[in-house]
Amino acid sequence: MTKITSSLLLLATVLVAGCGGREFREREAITDNKLNGAWSVKKAELGGKNFTVPPTFELQISNTRYLAGTQPPSDRGRIILFGDELAGEAARMDVVGEDGPNKGKRFPAIYRFNGRELEVCYDLSEKDRPTEFVSRDGTMLLRVTYTRK
Repeated sequence: MTKITSSLLLLATVLVAGCGGREFREREAITDNKLNGAWSVKKAELGGKNFTVPPTFELQISNTRYLAGTQPPSDRGRIILFGDELAGEAARMDVVGEDGPNKGKRFPAIYRFNGRELEVCYDLSEKDRPTEFVSRDGTMLLRVTYTRK
């Protein structure tokens, strides 16, 4: 193979790899400083029904990292933000478990702020990103409203 042919092949590979959809390109450098801090659960729904969370449960976010659970936190991982909004009200994120009960799982989610509250809708089936902040019966959609501590 000539130098020119291998250079063209390399260029073509780079161009094809760079043309993937936004959904598949992780942009971990994106942060949303409004997420940073400690959050407690105000209310939660799973599959359209109330979901009880222990009052000592806390979500801590620092840039692209999270800790969740009761003290000490049992779930750790990272948050990948996609930096765009759906219909002007929801931003997209993936929650990736690295240690604890969600290790190896990747939950597609959407989030939005309402004053001092953070609302997140996660797909615990790991299949599809929620398109609205609704947890319907028969789904694995977890909708959580957090309040800043």
